[in-house]
Amino acid sequence: MKIVLGINAYHADASACILIDGKLIAAIEEERINRKKHFSGYPDESIKECLKIAGINDVEITDVAFNTKPSSNLIPKLKFFLRNFLSNKNYLKNKIKKKTFIKQHLIKNFTLNKNVKFHYVEHHLAHIASAFYPSGFKDAIGLSIDGSGDFTTLAIAECNQDKIKINEKVYFPDSLGIFYHGMTQFLGYQNYGDEYKIMGLAAYGEPKYFHKIKDHLFIENKNKLFELNLNYFNHQKTNFKYIADETLSIGQIYNSNLLKLFSTELKKNENIEQFNKDFASSVQKVYEFFFKKIIQKLISTKFSNNLVYAGGCALNSSANKILTDDNGLFDKTYIPFAPGDNGGALGAAFIVASKYYNKIENIKTPYLGRDFSNLEVMNFLKSESLLNKFSYEYFESDELLYKIAAKLISEGNVIGWFQGKMEFGPRALGNRSILADPRNPNMKNIINMKIKRRESFRPFAPSVLKEFQNIWFNSNFTNPYMSSLAEVKNEKKKLIPAVTHIDGTARLQSVDLENNNRYATLIKYFNLLTGVPILLNTSFNENEPIVMTPKQATECLLRTDMDALFINNYLIKKI
Repeated sequence: MKIVLGINAYHADASACILIDGKLIAAIEEERINRKKHFSGYPDESIKECLKIAGINDVEITDVAFNTKPSSNLIPKLKFFLRNFLSNKNYLKNKIKKKTFIKQHLIKNFTLNKNVKFHYVEHHLAHIASAFYPSGFKDAIGLSIDGSGDFTTLAIAECNQDKIKINEKVYFPDSLGIFYHGMTQFLGYQNYGDEYKIMGLAAYGEPKYFHKIKDHLFIENKNKLFELNLNYFNHQKTNFKYIADETLSIGQIYNSNLLKLFSTELKKNENIEQFNKDFASSVQKVYEFFFKKIIQKLISTKFSNNLVYAGGCALNSSANKILTDDNGLFDKTYIPFAPGDNGGALGAAFIVASKYYNKIENIKTPYLGRDFSNLEVMNFLKSESLLNKFSYEYFESDELLYKIAAKLISEGNVIGWFQGKMEFGPRALGNRSILADPRNPNMKNIINMKIKRRESFRPFAPSVLKEFQNIWFNSNFTNPYMSSLAEVKNEKKKLIPAVTHIDGTARLQSVDLENNNRYATLIKYFNLLTGVPILLNTSFNENEPIVMTPKQATECLLRTDMDALFINNYLIKKI
């Protein structure tokens, strides 16, 4: 028996997973347990939770896979060090010490078998593996783009059967991910992971500053896919702090030269909101300009007509539309449910498991976390601390449950939907979701006022029954993980205003009975009531990580103006 523990530590979204005999059993991000968004420390509690779900002890682990390889890319690291950090003798020493601690921390805090094997998988190899193995493709071009990992910011690979060979890399400090992050900071969004706000805001503006950003912040170099003009950035400097500890404290990526570059616009533009919209639109278009250049590079390799794509930048669903539109770029494209660093734990574990098994199982489903039985939910709801706070009702009949939930939604109620195993990855995919009626033109504002309390420009996603997708959206791309945008058909836009963005697109989720029976069935009942096979789906949280337990779900219900909560077969309402 081979039990592989995959770990992403000291990168954002610390996470762990367990594979037993080549089957993925459990995976969870640390933030879901400690409630610290994008936690970047060590996933101790995630490891314990995965072991608990798998029903094994830590001493049974045979292999540990880390999604980092400290010995990789030594030549470019050394060149950069000599060029930039010669005065800081402790820089390289601290990097090596930190990577060594990944192994020592595990040994110190868990009871491991003396024969356990440790495997270090290069960061971008793990990203590509997290996409290639679940894709089911016999061959594919592999692409990974992110901020930086193991001193690399982009990797292109040949994926064939069970082998992944990286042929081309872009090295730090040139990084599209860091560029996008820096521009996010420039617009005032300082938290790690705020880039999606720029994507939402971009649709409200015009790319007026496209050339100004591209021509100044990038250097034209025919020998490189892209090259940053470091005169506008700080991230390459000795004292720059980038996810150095658990606090996710990040330095200011852009420097004062960017403020000088846009000083005229900032002074004369009285409407700063419109400037922000146009700047966001311009940043998105600059990113897409280089993304298209990368795509053409992939096509020119002629290795495969299929593409697998991961890395943090694979969360840019707006740019991903270039890949998923019916434009003939690739025969098939696959983007995994956790393309970011959290999914690196999966990819590293897949690489190791593939050495032992010809096939890895259960790797297409994101539903890999803890579930709760109806008995557990009942015992929780009957606890004394909840008396006089909730009323609840249990339904023996699933059919009646679906009918009542669908009716509540159709009447304008906002409900929490807590079912089965928790999703792994950044998006709620129907098991830890807040659901509402997409037909209501005021629903976006209602949810923001009642629950989310977030920026008004950010869109909400539609979950659509897969068999109806082509009827409502101009897209044939099966999109179970909300990986890409699609255009809402013109005649349908007025029917689902709550999930149609200002530019006529939506980040849809394709749902079917095979992948999520309960969620698909609920949408089916809503369709029978309304003639609309779509629900508005947003993550079950309130400016916090997605809820994991019934306790967290009911606390969210108490804190907000959510109308009802369904946990398994229980309907729960505030008194």
